[in-house]
Amino acid sequence: MPSKLRKRLYSISGPILKPASKAAWFFYVRMSKKIRVIIGSGDTLYWGWFPTDIKTLDITNEKDLKFYFAKRKMDFILAEHVLEHLETADLELMAINIKKYSNKGVNLRVAVPDGYHSDKSYIDHVKPGGTGPAADDHKHLLNYRSLSSFFEKYGYTSTLVEYWDENGIFRSNYKNDDEKGHINRCLLNHRKNIDGKPNYTSLIIDFTL
Repeated sequence: MPSKLRKRLYSISGPILKPASKAAWFFYVRMSKKIRVIIGSGDTLYWGWFPTDIKTLDITNEKDLKFYFAKRKMDFILAEHVLEHLETADLELMAINIKKYSNKGVNLRVAVPDGYHSDKSYIDHVKPGGTGPAADDHKHLLNYRSLSSFFEKYGYTSTLVEYWDENGIFRSNYKNDDEKGHINRCLLNHRKNIDGKPNYTSLIIDFTL
């Protein structure tokens, strides 16, 4: 289905989306050995992953998590360009709730705009109140240090996947065949990097418990 049509259908599906998600969950858990969840999926669909969004799963609301994950806890979680939209208090609730409703060894893959990116135009594009789409709703501009330290406070272990450091050095070991989750906005996959240069990348970190 074309992306524009999926987005249109998603935008008008509010009243039926949550009941439909609960029905889909009933079948998903019966067909899946591992529970793989996309947080803030929008119209994104990946085979073997259960898509959720604020309309179907509020990651800060324990009641929602209890419905989905009381019996089958999460093994893999993917959140691409979601956390920058959450207030600090909501990020804290997210970290606590995921810890409570995940199996030991869970992998949470997070991708956010990279606050250490060396290109000023990129920073202007993604910073809170920036020029990019949805930047007016961004609450944070995170870097590998600030994001790692935040989750480590809650007992998570961080593994850097793609990032810029404070000296303007870029590193990436992201691979598309990684079972931990596909990222569109990264060196390998974003259309702005067709020349092989890191023009548009994400800060990507895997967090485990």
